[in-house]
Amino acid sequence: MKKANRLILLLFVSIILLTACNKLSNSPGEDSIDHNLVMATLYNYYAAEYQALAYQAYNIGKKQLLIKRLHNPEAKNLAVVVDVDETILDNSPFEAKLILDNKSYNKNNWQEWCKLESAKAVPGALEFLQFADSLNFHIFYLSNRKKEIEQELTMNNLRKLGFPQINNKQFLFKTDISNKESRRQKILKKYKVVLFAGDNLGDFYEDSSDFNKRKNLMTMNKDKFGEKFLVLPNAMYGNWLNSLGMQDNKKAIDSLLNIMVQPYQK
Repeated sequence: MKKANRLILLLFVSIILLTACNKLSNSPGEDSIDHNLVMATLYNYYAAEYQALAYQAYNIGKKQLLIKRLHNPEAKNLAVVVDVDETILDNSPFEAKLILDNKSYNKNNWQEWCKLESAKAVPGALEFLQFADSLNFHIFYLSNRKKEIEQELTMNNLRKLGFPQINNKQFLFKTDISNKESRRQKILKKYKVVLFAGDNLGDFYEDSSDFNKRKNLMTMNKDKFGEKFLVLPNAMYGNWLNSLGMQDNKKAIDSLLNIMVQPYQK
């Protein structure tokens, strides 16, 4: 090998090694927001464990519905309330598109996704709601998708997939505020809700943005999970991120990681 070629090769290898060392020397929180979103998005789409958790939730739900109907065979006011995003519809392809395009969520790219009407069903969700329908439960779709712009698109998407009771009466989408409590109470005035399904604690009761309050509220309701509340996994987004103060904040992430490694500091 000529001397000039050897020098070029040596320079190239040196650049690669320096780049690798630089990546390894990054602090624990470096680029962790992007990395964590990538891993969460891949998990929601590909992991058999994620699919198993979804099936587990809805299998429990079907058993609960059967018990409720056996105990109330003639009741006509029994209802099931479900969230939409990451509860019955999988939006991980939308998250993947944002990552590939190096963009953040905004109303325009979200509505572009909704207009495709291409979201697939979360594993077990379709069978669960078809089972609820067969037992004559009323089904309400309670979502923070915007009523004026996204409700019809969502109904079309769900209709294509075979979800039951797709009509305007069954949909309570967002008109002003994100808090779902007033819409939930509207349902509860006329119906006895036997099951709620969601991926965020605000899908079950009025949630808080404060970490400690959220934890306390969850603990107060712990006996309802698997009984009246079905929780679907979603690490991609949600109130849990805001309650930790992350929001693209590297220092906050490092602080959270330092708390977790305290056993090493004894």
